[in-house]
Amino acid sequence: EILWEYLIPEDLSQYNNPGLDVESLPDGNVLFVLPRNGVYEIDRDGNTVWSYLDPKVSHDADRLANGNTLYSFGDNDGLEDAQAKEVTPDGELVWQWYAKDYFNKEPYVNLSRNGWTHTNAVERLENGNTLVSPRNFALLAEVDSNGSVVRTIGEGLLADAHDPESLSNGNILVSNQVKRHEALEFDPDTNKIVWRFVPPYSQIGKSFDVNFVDAKPVMMPIRDVDRLPNGNVLITGYPFIIEVTRDGEIVWQLQYSDMKSVIEGRSGSNKGPSYGFYKAQRISVTQ
Repeated sequence: EILWEYLIPEDLSQYNNPGLDVESLPDGNVLFVLPRNGVYEIDRDGNTVWSYLDPKVSHDADRLANGNTLYSFGDNDGLEDAQAKEVTPDGELVWQWYAKDYFNKEPYVNLSRNGWTHTNAVERLENGNTLVSPRNFALLAEVDSNGSVVRTIGEGLLADAHDPESLSNGNILVSNQVKRHEALEFDPDTNKIVWRFVPPYSQIGKSFDVNFVDAKPVMMPIRDVDRLPNGNVLITGYPFIIEVTRDGEIVWQLQYSDMKSVIEGRSGSNKGPSYGFYKAQRISVTQ
């Protein structure tokens, strides 16, 4: 049941690729990204209460505990671009990170796929460092406040990583694409896999209103994984969102009721993340 929705104004509706990040804030407001346009905060009546325009924004934005906003840029980013930025409520740029300061070398310097790094996630860690996901590099980078790379994480394990999340136990939960399209939890110090889950695509596909052969091309990728307070994991795929237990049991599922439109949308000239789920967040009903 839809309890609340917000329709993006028509003059901004073109800014829907490569994916819109959205999160509910503690006061009930909603923070979201319009790629290649800016970051917006709206109240539940749909009023814009804060915005920061930047054509070099994409994929991910987080409201920090200090009130600042951290966001990423990876949509056709180049060597001279900053891949992560932090701005104050007044719009002052107080921190930015350039991948070139560390990765301007082989085997990274000549990579290019939807941008140089195609950075798709940023997260401020408890130690004050920032976790960055430069998708094209097949690793994660932990960066300190001076912009120095403290360590790289997940080499040899990650492929097109999306939405890495640092857990309270120190592990990393991440959507690992290309390699089986799976949810993956691993120890960043040892690269040891602690938990992994590959959605039962054929099982999920049976509940769609099209045959599996047609549905299979749009069943992937997984874009978002979140650890829930009960220990389960919320997984966002292209046409579905599922909650799974650590034993791999699906205990909740939301999916598109009209898969024909999803298939047509993804195969059309305007194909992209705007035609599927990109991120999801479990919130309390009071929000």
